[in-house]
Amino acid sequence: MDNRIRELRIEKGLRQEDLAEMINVSQQTISRIENGETSLPADILVDLSKIFHVSADYILKLSDSRMTTEYRIDIERNMERNMDLFRAYGRLNRTNQELVFFLMGQMEKLQDENRQKAEQE
Repeated sequence: MDNRIRELRIEKGLRQEDLAEMINVSQQTISRIENGETSLPADILVDLSKIFHVSADYILKLSDSRMTTEYRIDIERNMERNMDLFRAYGRLNRTNQELVFFLMGQMEKLQDENRQKAEQE
């Protein structure tokens, strides 16, 4: 089977073992799929599409378009939100811009601390 799974896995910096764990299959299954030794089950195709944020057609080389419609819509929404934030930030004076950066740093630290506490529990 001619697919793009190996290419996508390597781009994402994953080993076969990592990808296998993410979708609950063995490393050997990933190897066989990448090498075309076995067919790609539909449920695994869907999982891979979600993990790599690409269409199933892209994985199967039926299309050269990577993005799914849902992912493209998500990106567009995020871009719109980010542009709104960028415009609001641009309207602030220098002192308030520096304050925004400081507060963001503090919020990020607190978020990381909370995540670490949750992982320890």
